[in-house]
Amino acid sequence: MQCAVVLLFICVLATGGSIEVHCQSCCGGTGTFLGGTERGFLPTGALTAAAVYAYTAMNRTLDGSALITDPYRRRAWAHALNLEAELSPLARWSVLIVLPLTDKARQSVAGGTEYRFHAAGLSDAFGLIKYTVVPPSPIVPWTLALGLGVKAPTGDYQRSDGGVELPLDVQPGTSTWDAIGWGLVAYRFDNADASTTLSVLVRKPGMNANGRTMGTDVQALLVLTTSPFEVPLMPLLMSRIRWTAPDRIGETLVSATGTFRIEFLPAVAVMLWEPFVVRFGAQLPIYERTNGVQLVPSWGMFGELRTTLSLW
Repeated sequence: MQCAVVLLFICVLATGGSIEVHCQSCCGGTGTFLGGTERGFLPTGALTAAAVYAYTAMNRTLDGSALITDPYRRRAWAHALNLEAELSPLARWSVLIVLPLTDKARQSVAGGTEYRFHAAGLSDAFGLIKYTVVPPSPIVPWTLALGLGVKAPTGDYQRSDGGVELPLDVQPGTSTWDAIGWGLVAYRFDNADASTTLSVLVRKPGMNANGRTMGTDVQALLVLTTSPFEVPLMPLLMSRIRWTAPDRIGETLVSATGTFRIEFLPAVAVMLWEPFVVRFGAQLPIYERTNGVQLVPSWGMFGELRTTLSLW
């Protein structure tokens, strides 16, 4: 699509991903698996700018796959706003930069006293270099792209409230450098106005400032796109699978960390104000299994505003 110039998107300050009772790898800057990590090929000289917002409410507590009554009556919410820019300076190559903003909160009751933790601000930024191995073609229905990147500790990880340092899962940043691997494969159906895309993101966190190594995070997103209507509206059926390994301190596993999750993310993309594309959808849990007792997402919603400019 031919697109335009600058993107201005005003939104609530937000967090990149879900909040856990114990700090999980989902709490970092790459938690929002939307936007640029779903896209592969960009034409040479193209610049895409986007703002991707997500809200996640956490009102369920699981022990394994069993829903239980939380003994601490914990509740949490997380906003996320990722400001993205992706540029393709050379044929088949592009560079994605993501700047996340965060707003996280968690409350609990212990000993008859209610505790509330809250922090907002810049989270951990990350960059990804992509290479399109098999570009889109009228002849070949497949597209394949690969990428490598890094997450930098740009977010504050030592916020305090009343002289007490906030829990790790509420901090905007993680204090770690993380290695990122990415891959995308897309297929265009011949007999239908539809396509499907599978994108996989793997993040290997480093050790944080307190000597804790958060679990490896693997996310896979399957997207089915179709345009059956003669209107500027495109339904999207998305499903996300996420596996997070337990955290470690040295060689010792941290209890109540690590999870396996399957989510359904139905969405709609609207192209009413070309060259801008607006997308919005819901986050609905299908299945989750935790290691120990953990607070998990109950529902969520997301939206995206995107535009693309041809620079040369």
